[in-house]
Amino acid sequence: MTLEQYMPRAAGRLADLFERLDPVFAEVWTTHQQRLLSRTQLDQRTRMLVMTSQYTVTRMHEPLGENLEAAIEAGVDPTHLLEAILQCYVYTGTWIVATACEVFESVMARHPDAARSDPTADVNAGRNLEVERSTWSATDASDVRVDRIIETYGWHGFSNGLRLRPGHHINLVDTLDALDPDYLRAWLDAVYDGMYGRGVLDDRTRLLCVVGATLALGEKHQSRRHMRAALRAGAAPTEVLEVAFSTTAIFGHPHVMPAVLDDLIRILDDEGRISELIAADRIDSTRAIVAARVARREGVQDDISETR
Repeated sequence: MTLEQYMPRAAGRLADLFERLDPVFAEVWTTHQQRLLSRTQLDQRTRMLVMTSQYTVTRMHEPLGENLEAAIEAGVDPTHLLEAILQCYVYTGTWIVATACEVFESVMARHPDAARSDPTADVNAGRNLEVERSTWSATDASDVRVDRIIETYGWHGFSNGLRLRPGHHINLVDTLDALDPDYLRAWLDAVYDGMYGRGVLDDRTRLLCVVGATLALGEKHQSRRHMRAALRAGAAPTEVLEVAFSTTAIFGHPHVMPAVLDDLIRILDDEGRISELIAADRIDSTRAIVAARVARREGVQDDISETR
């Protein structure tokens, strides 16, 4: 896609502004934006959904409207665009999402004939606990706490958590159960059943949107969690990497380079999938470089040269 297709109203205005002030910068900006936004490692629909999430969480309402306009004109289902906004509720709360919904509503008023899918189906209607048990990790499935938690809080939201965060979700649930059972019930029902279980976006797409949103916010811990979850939900390593690269086009490099790249490489190595992203003859040297950078960030001395 061209830059104008991503920013139908703003691209020309910004190019003219930069051209008046500094033609050299204008050329750098135009070329850089075009190169990053036209890359094919992420399909157009997913890129636009990710950008919708990013503009929502950062309260960038003008570019959000631009992106929604462009996405609708490109044939992206408006219901899916709205879902990318609504899923931000988990990380931003009510008012940021409400304001973004107002932007969405104003855009839809200009596109009354845009075809929308129906998001109202009961996604829990066809679910089966025993079938879902087979999708949990062996450690989670055999954990003695499972039956007690299900009996107390139900299984729909809990199962979504076990599927998305194997080995970790059950411990957080157990901690919240000890701290405040009433809050835990509200959290499981709203977040893991009510939001993560909606099924409007498939898990791969939804999690890539969350990766983009957390990167835009500079939230390193959550971006690591969701990069791993996105990979487990079927996202290719190149797609996760492309979300990071696309983020630099909109929000600059500080939230991404190189810490997020190091995080992704370490996650892939931990998951036994590093060869999907890095050629075999470069893996060992890349591991050494990443380890050195991580050690420096954590204040640990190492014998790898700073120039590496």
